[in-house]
Formats: sequence, structure tokens, C-alpha cells
Amino acid sequence: MRIQGLLAVWFLAPALGIMTIFYLIPLGVYLLNGFHLFQSGKIVPIWTLRTFGSFFQDPFSYRVIGTSLSLSTVVTLLDVALGYPIAYALHTRVKSPGIRALIGLLLFSPLLVSVVVRTYGWFILLANQGLINALLKNAGIISQPLPLLFNTWGVIISLAHILLPFSIFPIYSIMTRMDPTLKEAARDLGANWWKAFTQITLPLTMPGVITAILICFTLALSAFVTPQLLGGGRIQVLPLTVYNNTVEINWPTGAVAGFTLLLLSITAIWIINAILRRLPSI
Repeated sequence: MRIQGLLAVWFLAPALGIMTIFYLIPLGVYLLNGFHLFQSGKIVPIWTLRTFGSFFQDPFSYRVIGTSLSLSTVVTLLDVALGYPIAYALHTRVKSPGIRALIGLLLFSPLLVSVVVRTYGWFILLANQGLINALLKNAGIISQPLPLLFNTWGVIISLAHILLPFSIFPIYSIMTRMDPTLKEAARDLGANWWKAFTQITLPLTMPGVITAILICFTLALSAFVTPQLLGGGRIQVLPLTVYNNTVEINWPTGAVAGFTLLLLSITAIWIINAILRRLPSI
């Protein structure tokens, strides 16, 4: 066992070294600026908590935090609500392995395209003269274009589309590991489809659902490109606050916003992992 542990450390050492040098150290150096001040257009390298106090005493900071959390929550709920039926249909309704592989490839293929390209694609679709408003107007459903750009709805729609594969595949992966005889036994004992689903399939696939929630929430919470482009500067989230303060050389305030974003992400991961440990495993 000790030799196996040493081998694990040896194999992990290069990756841990690269992560430490190129990620942890630069991140730590940047976040240390949160204990400095920004005055008269420059960073004052004195050790203080005044920047933290200023940030958390500003009502605008709480609006940004609230927007980040609410946006991430809505996107995550949408992705799970859409991803679970898709994963279930892919697992139970598609019998041909070839067709299943093709559908999986189509679902995965958006991840091969830059998030900037996909966001600009939604920019075209959601514009006042875009495809969505044109179709709704031609169908007589609306008389005036729906405001889908430069507001929360546009950001939610685009982010939900971008992160949808991260919801589908964890759930589908769990479904492929389920023992099919469990549902057959439930049917033999007189359970209908709904009872078998709610008492067998859903509980056993909850680890996949929780994993999908974890991935989608943390990715949505740290999203930068989509809120920046589709929000048009009107949707202020924590990653934008970090970016705006950094380019303005106000690294202390940016570092405090980064601390807040990191703390929220770690808290979400801790809570979701605690829930995951209490769920039944396959």
C-alpha cells in the first residue's frame, strides 16, 4: 500500500507542479492584492482589510453577488430540467448504438466551438431582427420584437444552451451504469412506469443530477464572455467585476471580488458534495 501511495504521488507530481507554478502561485499573488489599497489611481502596498470593508459595505456589491447567484441558479435549474429528459430518452428510447452515438456526438459538438462564437450566434438569433423574433412575428404570435438582448433573459438562454451538455452527460453516464433488472423486477411486482421511475430510476440517478448541478452552477457562476457580450454591460456579475477592476489597475477591489467568487464556488461545491455523499450509489 505504501508503494502504491508513493507511485500515486510520483505520477501526480508533474501535474501538481504545473498547476502550482502556473495557476496557484499567480492566483495567490493576485488575491493578496485584496489586502492592499487603491488610492489616487495606484496600488498602495500596505497590509489592511479596508478594501474588504469597502467592498462589503457597498450595496452595489451585494447586487452583483445576488445577480451572479440568481443567474447561476436559474441556468442550472433550466439545464437539469432539460438535460434529464434528454439523457433519459437517449438511454431508454434510442435502441440503436449507432444512432445513440450520433446523437451523443451532436450533443457534444457545441463544446468543440469557441464560447465566443456560440455567444455571437445567439446574438444574431436573439436580436430584434433576428431569427427568433422574425419567426414569432411571421407566425402572428407577437407584433413587436421581444427584448431578448442586453438583459437577463438573453444571458440565461445563451448560458443554458452552452452548459446543457454538462448537464446531459453526467446524468446519462449514471443511467448507463444502472442495473436494468431493477426496473424489470419492479414491473413484475406490479409497479407502473411512474412508480418505477420515481422509486428506482430517479433515486439511483440523483448522483448524476447532483454532479450536473455542481458543474453547471460553478461554470455559470464563473461565466464571463456571455454576460459581457449578451448583457451589453447591463448585467453585472462577479467575473465582470473582477475583470473591470483589473483592467482599471484597481487590483485590490478586483482581488476582493475574486475572493468572493472563489468562496461562493467552494461553498457550493462543499454543499453539493455533502448532499452527494448522502445519496444512494449504484
